[in-house]
Amino acid sequence: MFEGVGLHTGEPARVVVHPSDAGALWVQKGQTRIPVRWDYVVDTRRATVLGGEGITLSTVEHLLSACWGLRIGSAVIEVVQGTEVPALDGSALPFLQAFEAAGIVPCPHAPCFVVAQRWIVQQGESVASMMPGTETAFAYIQFPAPLGVQAGVFGLRDYATEIAPARTFGFLHEVEALRQQGLAKGGSLENALLIDQNGYYNSARFADEPLRHKVLDALGDLMLCGACPVGFHLTLIKAGHTLHRELARLLMSECNRMEAHDGGMAPGY
Repeated sequence: MFEGVGLHTGEPARVVVHPSDAGALWVQKGQTRIPVRWDYVVDTRRATVLGGEGITLSTVEHLLSACWGLRIGSAVIEVVQGTEVPALDGSALPFLQAFEAAGIVPCPHAPCFVVAQRWIVQQGESVASMMPGTETAFAYIQFPAPLGVQAGVFGLRDYATEIAPARTFGFLHEVEALRQQGLAKGGSLENALLIDQNGYYNSARFADEPLRHKVLDALGDLMLCGACPVGFHLTLIKAGHTLHRELARLLMSECNRMEAHDGGMAPGY
């Protein structure tokens, strides 16, 4: 069980993640379920929001990123309180650690699939793409001074230490405007890295923590393809949740094709 405050709603939030042999990820409230899938995404402003059949669950990307890190492709996320996944410390690390502590068992119906071709989506200067590779990611973002450009290549096999701890971030001067839009109401120095005109307002875990968090978000959003992609090189240039969703849509077509031909698939959890 995960409980705390919602990053954007600022309201109490509680979800329970149950093991499942259904071969997919689901969100459940009461007796109603919806799939964790790109076509159930109803909003991508500042977070990925799933919705349908009277269920809404916001800010799912950190939890789903931890699922990618451990190759968890079959589980039920039960919404017990609120409409948002708890922020916890703003990263994927608490989810990852809790899953590891609980223990994970193989699920033959929850396959991972090996990315077999290049996929790319682009909107203006923003690009998100995947191609066959050895699980690496290149990311690029550009901030106003004093941070400027952040860019780097990350080995995703070191996800637990190099990506999962990176927290969500925001600009101090945007906080009030975001709250007027109903966003970031639960943000604090305990669950976010804040940036002001001098740089990081609170202590960063990495010199390029925002860049790493961009990779964390993307890996979570790519779980919206309906399976766990592996064996790829990921490129993110000024990308966000909207582009991630579109890339997940393309990946789902590849996943379905591989499943139909029973090739490139491997057991998951």
